[in-house]
Formats: sequence, structure tokens, C-alpha cells
Amino acid sequence: MPGQRFVRSAADVVLTFTVVTLLSFLLMRASPIDPAEAFAIRNSLQPSDKRISELREAMGLDGPLIKQYAAWLRNAVRLDFGRSLVNNKPVLSEFAATVPFTLRIVALSTAMQALGAILLGCLGYRYRGKGIGSVVRFVTVAGVSVPSFYLATAYLDTIAVKLQWIAVASGQGLLRDWHPALCLAVPMAAFYGRMLTGILVKEMEEDYAVYARCQGLGENYIMLRRGLPHALLAMLPNFMQSIGFAVAGATIIEQIFSVPGIGNVIVTSVVNRDAPMIHFSILLLAAVFMLTSRMSDAARTWLNRDTARGNGQ
Repeated sequence: MPGQRFVRSAADVVLTFTVVTLLSFLLMRASPIDPAEAFAIRNSLQPSDKRISELREAMGLDGPLIKQYAAWLRNAVRLDFGRSLVNNKPVLSEFAATVPFTLRIVALSTAMQALGAILLGCLGYRYRGKGIGSVVRFVTVAGVSVPSFYLATAYLDTIAVKLQWIAVASGQGLLRDWHPALCLAVPMAAFYGRMLTGILVKEMEEDYAVYARCQGLGENYIMLRRGLPHALLAMLPNFMQSIGFAVAGATIIEQIFSVPGIGNVIVTSVVNRDAPMIHFSILLLAAVFMLTSRMSDAARTWLNRDTARGNGQ
């Protein structure tokens, strides 16, 4: 029943957020670096033990772990995630200022992934068993094998530094964002391009494709007008989940390209041992993955219902 599914989904969300945030507190406690000590060292060359103890008490880090977590949870329900230990600004406002940068990169990267996957998938199917097909297969395997952060580093070193074809630091909006978006999109485009080729092979053996061939329709027409739409729908749930991975992957890419996005803030927070920022960043990433997972499940449910309806007819 819809009501039971909603309750079950809500319970899953609450349980996931609770486990994830509690783990972030446990990992911070297990770390040998004390956030209060790191803050004191960052603001004073030789902080005394008394000063560190005062800071730990002011930050609420002197009590039991469960007490710290309960206090953070009470404030989080009111959307109060504390203040950054670096600049004393509200955590929520710090992240809100970075969202547009990351959203542009992720949106542009998702579009590149889709276009690249369609191109590689169609070429891989159409020229399978031929020289061009072997080249496409090599490109997809190489694309999946190269991590996006390594690709971004090599891209900057070769294109921007050695050849000086581009000036990554200049430009605004999409003109600046397409460089990190491209490096973020290449591995996933190669992965889904390879997947799309395999799905097209199966789809082009279905009855509707055989019937279209009997009508005298060309192979390219059948692939683009009949096989490709079915293959894209079959791949849609998996592709939606890649959005969450794109947000997570942007963490390193933004740092490499000096983009002031969410990823850059997360890395800086970890380096500075900024506990409130770290706790919220983990919660934010968990929320993104939960959202994309729910979108993927909804798409899969819709496709299954549509297939069942078609079989019933």
C-alpha cells in the first residue's frame, strides 16, 4: 500500500541519516587530531594546555560523545548546524554560497555524460566487430580505467600549462565550469557508453526490431528510432544514481580547478579539522545519495509498471 511504502521509506531515510551522522562523530572522536587543538595551533603558535581545554569546553567537545551528538541533533532539527571553527560563520550559509558552483558543474557534467554515452554506445553497437568498434571499445575501457582526479590533473598540466591552449582561471559561469565538468564526465560517459552498447545488442534482437527489418527499414533508422529509446529507458535508473557519484566526485575536481564549490569547502574543512563543517558535509552527501537513490527507485518502479501494462495488453 502507498501509505506503508511511504512510512517504510521515511524510516529508511531517518535510519540512514542517524547512522551516517553518528559515524561522523565516532570517526572524529577516533581521530588522533583534536579539533580544539588544531584550532588553537592555527590561531596561536604555542597554545597552552589551559587554552586548549577552554576551547574544547567552548566548542562543546569536553562532554561524552553521546551528549555531543544529542546536542548537535537537537540543533540540526532546527536547521542550526553550528558555526565554522575557521571563520565563525554559520555552516548553512557557508555551504549555501557554494551550491550554485557545484550545481552548474554537476548539471553540465551530467549532460556531457548523457551525450558521450549515447555517442559511444551507438558507435560501439553499429561498428561492433569492425575496426571502429575496436577503437570505441578501447576508448571506453581506457575512460573507465582512468580516475577523474588523475584526468583533471593531466588535463591542467597538458592543456593549460604546457600547451597554454586555455586559461582555466579566467572566464565565468559555464565558460569556466566546463573544464572540471568534462574531466568529471569522461569516466562515467565511458562506463555508460559501454553499458548502452550491451543493451542495444539485446534490444536490436527483440521482436519489434525484427519486424522493422522485415518492413525494409534501415539498421540505423531502427537503432535510433526504435532500439535507442528502449535502451535509454532501461539505463535510466542506473544513470540517475550517477548524479550522486558526480557530486561526490566533484569534491576532488573542484579542489584541482580551484572552484569554490561544495567539494572545495569539504576538503578545506577536513584539512582544518572544522568539525561542524565536516558533520554537515557528511549529512549533505548522504542526502544527495538518498535523493538520487529514491529517484532511481521511482524510475525503476515506473518502468516495471509500464512493462507489466504492456505485457497485459
